[in-house]
Amino acid sequence: MLKIDNIPAVGFGTDLIPEGETIYNSVKWAIEAGYRHIDNADCYKNEIGLGRAVRDCISSGIVSREDLFITNKVPDWKQGYEETIRCCEDSLRHTGLDYFDLYYIHSPLRPLEELSPYEATNKILQSYFALENLYERGLIKNIDVSNFEVRHLQAILPIVKIKPIVNQIELHPQHQQKEVVNFCKENNIQLVAWGTLNQGRIFKNDVFLKLSAKYAKSPAQIAVRWSLQRGYISLARSTKKEHIVSNFDVLDFTLSDDDMNLLDSLDGGEFSNMHYDRKKKRDYKPVHYIEWYKLFGFIPFLKKTKSQWYKIKWSLFGIIPLFKICKKEINGD
Repeated sequence: MLKIDNIPAVGFGTDLIPEGETIYNSVKWAIEAGYRHIDNADCYKNEIGLGRAVRDCISSGIVSREDLFITNKVPDWKQGYEETIRCCEDSLRHTGLDYFDLYYIHSPLRPLEELSPYEATNKILQSYFALENLYERGLIKNIDVSNFEVRHLQAILPIVKIKPIVNQIELHPQHQQKEVVNFCKENNIQLVAWGTLNQGRIFKNDVFLKLSAKYAKSPAQIAVRWSLQRGYISLARSTKKEHIVSNFDVLDFTLSDDDMNLLDSLDGGEFSNMHYDRKKKRDYKPVHYIEWYKLFGFIPFLKKTKSQWYKIKWSLFGIIPLFKICKKEINGD
């Protein structure tokens, strides 16, 4: 099993797969084919069937729980501290699992345009603090984000205690998001590519069809292989057993440099638009975040204020300055 940063490099996506026997069979076939990374979310509404398939594969001896890498996500409308904790606990109950290997903030509240920049950033932070709580309790093994652009990451990185190890974004030859990719690489955040097959558009694309014929591989296998060679963890979805098996069979060939460049030339083409930020000018800036340290649990005596780029101020009783930490901004401005 090929892994990138200890994460199985080819994952099985479960979005849009109906609850019941369809998701059950799809996940079971995927695990039998060798997939160990199963990507899920609260809003996919298929957690029960997925969990049943996972548990049956474990009980039948196909895999152990430790072999698997199961992910889940909190959606926009369930964000907030208590809401995020409740969402994760509900998803664990629905799947019948004790923990998730990755747990994501599904997106940075981009569809919720009625929120001000301050409200949006603060709500994302509250959700992230909830993930840190879940991590400390052992209910999730890693903290992650999804569909975050550079400004969203810049708004949270200076403040959170545990940095995300992954950002899951739409990522394929026709939508390469180079600015986000470069920022994540600079900050040691691994990329997980959703939309690897570009919602089926690759099957009508001349470049993919040409390379499919050249390598005697399906367009889907070409797409997954491009993702792996770019260093991304790739997700692909299907409900047909033969396609599930085929999409995983990508380790016996390598795309040439010229063909990788040919695929790269498709950037700027059509993409899903599913998580497009319609309100592009909303400015996600780091908010002032305050932590009080209390004697005997109720007498506030030390205040820690985090704001903007790595500026941390400590003060006694909230008034007497003790010291300040200032670090250079990530982007060097």
